Amino acid sequence: MSQEPWTDEDDYSLARRSESGGWRYGSKDRAVLGGKGLALGIAVAHLTFCVLWGIQAPGWAIIFFVYSLLPVWAVGAAVGSLLGWALRRVRNQWLHVAAFFAGSLLMCAPFGGLSATGPLLVSSSIALAAGIGRLAAWKLVHINDAPKPEGPERATHPNPRDLRERRTQTRGT
Repeated sequence: MSQEPWTDEDDYSLARRSESGGWRYGSKDRAVLGGKGLALGIAVAHLTFCVLWGIQAPGWAIIFFVYSLLPVWAVGAAVGSLLGWALRRVRNQWLHVAAFFAGSLLMCAPFGGLSATGPLLVSSSIALAAGIGRLAAWKLVHINDAPKPEGPERATHPNPRDLRERRTQTRGT
């Protein structure tokens, strides 16, 4: 450190790389889906959706795949990243799969009425494809197994059992 009070070498030193083994997301984030997982989930969801519609109309499968490519990736990236961001604090991945299914079903239900094949067929096939897409990205999710804090962070939200144990210990002194 220099003798000059207005300069501090720590503030003006070269940038250092953070630890590579550290958790780079928020401390309360438990399950984080990265960019590769999002891309894999969208690709699997798109293929699943096209297979579901290819079974019903085999002649239109390739045409439907090509014309749905841009909308699926645009909507899938936006909705998938927002839903994944909202679910970061939930560690259970089965709840993520259920949320992707339910969120897609609720989002697409109003548009299912425009289909001649039935109101629930379009929205349920989109929801099933979104759930399978999230299930496909299961192994690419970053899981934070952070231990419970023990210092001042723990003192702000103490466990009631810890308070009872402390009371019994302080009575005898």
